[in-house]
Amino acid sequence: MEHVRKLLPVLSNNLRKGSCGKIAVIGGSIEYTGAPFFAAISALRLGADLVHVMCAPEAAPVIKGFSPELIVHPGLEPESVIPKLERMDAIVLGPGLGRNPRLAPLFGNVLEFVKKTDVPLVMDADGLWFLCEAIREGVPPLPSAILTPNIVEFSRLCEAALGISDVLAIKEQDKLEDLASRLSSHLGTSLFVKGRVDIITNPDGKVTLGDDEGCPRRCGGQGDVSSGTLAMFLLWATRMSSSHDAKNAAGLACSQLVRHCAKLAYARVGRSMITSDLIDEIPGVLRELDSKKNKDCPSA
Repeated sequence: MEHVRKLLPVLSNNLRKGSCGKIAVIGGSIEYTGAPFFAAISALRLGADLVHVMCAPEAAPVIKGFSPELIVHPGLEPESVIPKLERMDAIVLGPGLGRNPRLAPLFGNVLEFVKKTDVPLVMDADGLWFLCEAIREGVPPLPSAILTPNIVEFSRLCEAALGISDVLAIKEQDKLEDLASRLSSHLGTSLFVKGRVDIITNPDGKVTLGDDEGCPRRCGGQGDVSSGTLAMFLLWATRMSSSHDAKNAAGLACSQLVRHCAKLAYARVGRSMITSDLIDEIPGVLRELDSKKNKDCPSA
């Protein structure tokens, strides 16, 4: 868990609320309320001080009911969302957002905001669906962003950006890595391709692999945990370095943490494991890492 430990900020009495991160999760619709919750609560469990969820009005009461720890804002109008983002340190765009065409202006406004401010952005799920639509019209590079597709979403992105339509048929790991590198360079944006081996790529062509042991259970919501934790690691890594290496470090830490927690949850629960079981492992893992850090650095 060394990649995780390197990015965890040191806690002290000199910190104030917000010092370790204020995160925005943009997502949540009448059909999908679990995805934004999983992303938000994972960021909070990892160490965010405040997490705001900006969602469809119909989703707000449900998400509020999941946890009083989250700040939930009903409404996805750009004129309502964008001013709130000015107070955020990182953004997760897409979990449970839905694909209603009326959300396209919001998507465009968020990308414009990120391009202007360089705020760290993690784009997942329905955010990637809107990105595929936007690619055909031309999307500017987003150097502060990481896209987090699963293999199906990766296939859509490759078809939209590179005109390659047979990605799902590719079985060779090295070919997937090469394709991820090509896509990252083409878009000018980093990728975190989730799979049996997580592929982390930067526009400069560097490929890093997250291949720690995970678990065989593939319950829905694990990708949302990755989105929330990646946003936190990306924020902390960017504060240490603004280079592409920060995204490699964030991606490796996210892959390592989520895989380790999934492994622990599966060992405890077995095939009945659900995403909440994975999230429940985060506090214990962090407590153990903090204990080791204190032993290594008694003065910290």
